[in-house]
Parts: sequence; structure tokens; C-alpha cells
Amino acid sequence: MSNDVTAGTQAEQQAPAPSLATLGLIGAVARAMTEHQTAVIAPKVDAVKDPLVDAFLRSKQGDLTIEVGGEEVGRYTVNKSRDKIVIDDEAAFDAFAEEKGEYDVRIVRKPSFEKAVLGRVTRDAETGAIVDPATGEIVPGLKFVAGGKPTGSVRWTWKTFKGQATGWIALMAAIQRGDLTDLLRESAPELLPGRQPGAREE
Repeated sequence: MSNDVTAGTQAEQQAPAPSLATLGLIGAVARAMTEHQTAVIAPKVDAVKDPLVDAFLRSKQGDLTIEVGGEEVGRYTVNKSRDKIVIDDEAAFDAFAEEKGEYDVRIVRKPSFEKAVLGRVTRDAETGAIVDPATGEIVPGLKFVAGGKPTGSVRWTWKTFKGQATGWIALMAAIQRGDLTDLLRESAPELLPGRQPGAREE
């Protein structure tokens, strides 16, 4: 009986909340670690971008599959611009907008008109003219800009299977097994597991 009373009393007692100073110190430590990780890891995250964009420009290699232990982890893909039609002659397109009554009091074309026209016009494959399929008329002041050029950014995609990030799991397992320790020690020691902010190599 006394044991039950003691257990109940202990359950009712809660650990005191951390003091404001303690919370502040923990926050400072977390901030220091976050800033350290940002400074150390961000360059590693972005390191593949420029070489991959350069590879695309040289050899049209647009993606890079990453594997660990024979299992796909994920894929980098060079982001490329899309084909689009843009305004090449402002005056000609302004005159076209005015002719259609799509202008404001200041005699400038309405942004909604520009967006609508650019959204529906097409390029005639034979003549290269920009045509409004709704009316069949050639729209002046526009030109076609081919896509496929690198935008300068790279996209990373984790390998997944049935909604599970199998690539992330495989990579973390390889790190925990120590499969990548030699690679990290040689090329990126700051990413070795267990490294503390500001730690130095012995």
C-alpha cells in the first residue's frame, strides 16, 4: 500500500522546467551548431552544381546518378530553360495591343493582355512566325527563344520506392557502417559523423 502511495506521489511530481538562462544557453548552442553546419555543409551541397553544369555545356550530360554499395541513392539533374516566346519589339507589340483595345489610360498594354497572348501564341514551324491560334493572325513584336539551356541550378532527387526514401536510407546505412569514412576523411573531414562544431583534425 505504501509503495502505491509513493509511486503515485512520484508520478505527480514533475521535473522542474528549465530556467530561462538554461533555455537561452541551449538555444545559443543550437544556434552555434546550426551556423557551423550551414557554413561547413552548404558549400558541399552546392559543390556539384558548377561542374555538372559545365559537363552539360561540354557533353550534354544532364544528370548524374549517385550510388553507394551498388544501390542508387539519388540523382542530380541540371535544370534547363524551357522553350518560350518573348517580346522582341516593344513598339510593335504595343501597337498590336492598342489595335486590340488592350491598353490602359497611359497607353501601355495591359499586363493581362500580354500574359494571355504569350500564353496562347505558337510558332509556325515552316515560317517561324508567331501566330495566335485563336484568330490565325501573326502577332508582331514577338520571337521564339529555344529552351534547353542550363539555368545554372541543379536539382537533387532522392531515390524512392513506394513513397519511402530508399536512397536516403541506403546512404545513412552506408555512413553508419563506415563505408564512406575513408572518402569523407580524405575529401570532406568536416562531414564525418561525430564531429563537433569547431573541432580540429589531430
